[in-house]
Amino acid sequence: MINKLFLKIFVISFFVLTSNSFAVVMPVFKQSVAVTDITGDAIGGPADVTFSPDGTKIHFTNFSNKTAFPFLRQFTLTTPFDISTMDTSSEVRLNLGAGSDALGNFIQGHAFNSDGTKIFAISSNGTLNIHTLTTPYDISDSSQEADDGIDYIAGIGGGDGTVASRDIEFNNDGTKMYLLDGGNTASGDGGVVEYDLGTPFVPSTATSVNEVDTTSTLVAFEQDVEFDDDGTRMYVIDSFTGAAPSVKIAVYKLSTPFHTSTATFVGSIKNFFDGSGGTGAPLGLGFSSDGMKLYQTTYEIGGSGDLDRVYEYDLVCPYGIVICETDAVTAIGAQVEIAKNVISQNSSTIFKRFNWLRRNDERANLTNHEVKLNIHNPILAALKTNFENSLKNIQFTPASLKKENSSKNKKKWSHWSHVDVSFGRVGDTASSKPKEVKTKGFMYGLDKLVDNKIFGYAFRYGKDQVDLEDGSSNELESHTFSLNMYSSVPLKRQSNLNLLLGVSYLKIDQLDKKNRETGGRNGKQIYTSISYENENAYTKYDLIPFGKFEMGITQFSDYTNFDLVSNNIENHERLKFRTGNASAGLKFDSILYLKDKTLSRNGFIEYIYDLTPDIDHNVRSHIDNVSVKKTIKTHSLHNLKGNIGLEYMNSNGSTIAINYERFQSLHESGHKDSLLIKLGTAKKQNANFDVIYDPTNNNKTEISYLKNFDNFKLKLNSNYNLFNKIPDYGANIELSGTF
Repeated sequence: MINKLFLKIFVISFFVLTSNSFAVVMPVFKQSVAVTDITGDAIGGPADVTFSPDGTKIHFTNFSNKTAFPFLRQFTLTTPFDISTMDTSSEVRLNLGAGSDALGNFIQGHAFNSDGTKIFAISSNGTLNIHTLTTPYDISDSSQEADDGIDYIAGIGGGDGTVASRDIEFNNDGTKMYLLDGGNTASGDGGVVEYDLGTPFVPSTATSVNEVDTTSTLVAFEQDVEFDDDGTRMYVIDSFTGAAPSVKIAVYKLSTPFHTSTATFVGSIKNFFDGSGGTGAPLGLGFSSDGMKLYQTTYEIGGSGDLDRVYEYDLVCPYGIVICETDAVTAIGAQVEIAKNVISQNSSTIFKRFNWLRRNDERANLTNHEVKLNIHNPILAALKTNFENSLKNIQFTPASLKKENSSKNKKKWSHWSHVDVSFGRVGDTASSKPKEVKTKGFMYGLDKLVDNKIFGYAFRYGKDQVDLEDGSSNELESHTFSLNMYSSVPLKRQSNLNLLLGVSYLKIDQLDKKNRETGGRNGKQIYTSISYENENAYTKYDLIPFGKFEMGITQFSDYTNFDLVSNNIENHERLKFRTGNASAGLKFDSILYLKDKTLSRNGFIEYIYDLTPDIDHNVRSHIDNVSVKKTIKTHSLHNLKGNIGLEYMNSNGSTIAINYERFQSLHESGHKDSLLIKLGTAKKQNANFDVIYDPTNNNKTEISYLKNFDNFKLKLNSNYNLFNKIPDYGANIELSGTF
C-alpha cells in the first residue's frame, strides 16, 4: 500500500514538473502502395479513403479534372487494414456520373451511413449523390437514389454563403452532417461547416448551425476532415497544387461530441509521406476502425513528391496525432458493464436457488440424522427409550417452498453455496470498442421458511477482468463484495413472487499492458430485482412463464488516470448512473423418475429489454486543460438469454448438475457464455449423545456429544456435581482427525 502511494506521488510530481513540455505525438510511417492511375493525365488519382469496419475493403474516390472518370473504387485486402495486401485484380467501380445529380469532375469526399448500406459522394462543383448498397460497405451491387435537386454550393447555406465541398462526414447517428469548405484562394478561406439534419442521413433536410474557421491553423486549401469515433476530436488536412508547401494535419478537441461550436485548436504537425519526412500533395485522410492506424492518399501533380499512392501509418494510441488520450468511452463503458454484471450475477444466482428448491421440493428431507444415546447409569437407563424416541421425532428438513412445516422447524436455516465462471464480449459499437469480459464468483447463502415464505441472506465475492480492445492493451480488474436479502412469497394459483434487495462495494483498478496500475476508483451500488412466475406447467413440455424486473443505482468515485504512454494525466469526475432491465420468458423443468434416482432436464429462454439510459461522463486532460463530455450509449436494447442443463440425483442425495447459459445481444456482437457445474451430496450425519450419572461418586453427571464429520470427530464434554453445596463443573471441546 505504501509502495503504491509512493508511486502515485512520484508520478504526479513528474507530470506536474513536465506539464509544460509534453511532446507532440507523431504518426509512424509504415508503408505506401501505388494506386493505379486510371485517368492518364497529370491531374488525377485517389482522393478520400475509407475502410469497411473489418478492414477487408478499401475505398477511394477518383479525383480528376475530366468528366470521364467519375468513379468510386473498391479493392479487397487479404489482411485487414494492411495496404500491402491490396488485391488490384479485385477492383470494383461505382459510377458516380449518372443521373441528374452526376458528380462530373473534381469528385472529392465520400462517407457511409452508420450501417454501411448507403454511400454519399460529393464534388466541389456542388453536386451530391447517394447510392443504396445491397451488401454493407460493398459497392458491387447498388441503386442510385433520386436527385434531391439541391445545389450544395449555396443551396443549404453555411460558410460565407458558398461552400466548395472537399469532403462530407456525419456523426454516428446521422443527425449531423459536415461539409469541408476548401475555400477559394491558396491561403484558404474555408472551414468545417456543421448542419443539423431533420431526418438522419438525409442531406436535403440540412440546417446550417456553425462553421469552424480553419484559416489560421492551415496554410493551403482545406482538403479533408475526419472525426474520432466518439466525436471529441476533429482532424483537418490541407493541400496545394504544384510544389506543395508545408501542408499540415490540424487537430481540434470538441468538449461536446460532434458540436463544432465547442472546438478548440490543440495543435498541428507538418504532413509527411515517407520515413524521412518527404512531401506530397494529400487528397484524403482516414483511420482504421480502432483508431490505431492513419491512412492518407496523394494525387498526381508535378513536383509534389510521391504520386498516386496510399500511405499507412501506425499510431501509438487511438487517433494519436498531436496528443494522446485514453479511449474514455470504452474504459468508462467497461466500468458500467462491470456494475451491471455484478447486479445480474447476484440476482441470477439467487433466483436459481429458488428454482432448485422447487425442483427438489418433493425431496425436501434429503438429510438423515441419526441420534444414538448411551446411558451408562442404571438409574437413568429406563429413560433411554423415551428420550431417544423424542429425539428421533425432531425434523431436520431444508426450507420448502410448498410444504408448510410445523412451528418447531421454522428456526432451521438451510445453507448453500454457488460458484460461477463466465466469459464474453460486449460493447462493439460505433462509439465504443469491444471488451472481452471474464467473471468468477463465489456466493454463500442462508435461508429458512417463515410462515410459508422463504427468507434468506447471501454474500457474493466476484472478480471481473475486462480487456479493452481499443489498441491500448489496457485492462480493468475489479473486486466486488455483495450482500443480498431475498424472499419468495407464494401467491394464489401456484404462483410466486421472488424479491431481492442488495448492496455492493466495488474496487476497480486500471492496468496497462505491463500490469502497472494507471488508475483506480471505488464504487457502491444498491439494487433490487423482482420476478413473478406461475408454477402451472403449460403444454407437454412443462413450460412455465415468468417475468422479471431489475434496477440498480451505482456511484463511482472520481479518479485520475496516468497514461504512461503519452505522459498525460486525465481527471475523471464522480459518476452516478442508473441501470436496469425488464424481461419475460419461459422455463421448462422436466423430471424423469428412475428406479432410485432422478434426472432433471431444465432451462429457459428469456427476452431482455435494457432500460439503461445513455450515461454522460466528464473527463479533463492536463495537456490542454479542456473538459470533455463523453457519452456511453446504450449499445444493445434487445437481448436474449438462454439456459439449458441436466441435474442427476441419487436416492442418497448425491447430485451432479451442469448448465450452459448464453447472453446474446440482438443489436451487435456482444455476448457472454457461462458454464455452471454443481456437485453435491447429502450424507448421513451420525451423532452420539451420552449421559453418565454416578450417585456413588458425589452424584457426578457427565454429558458428552460426539459428531462425525468424515475424517474428523467433534466431541463436547461437560461434567457437573448436582448436589454439592459448591458445585463442581467443567467443560471441554475435542476435535480429532484420522487420515
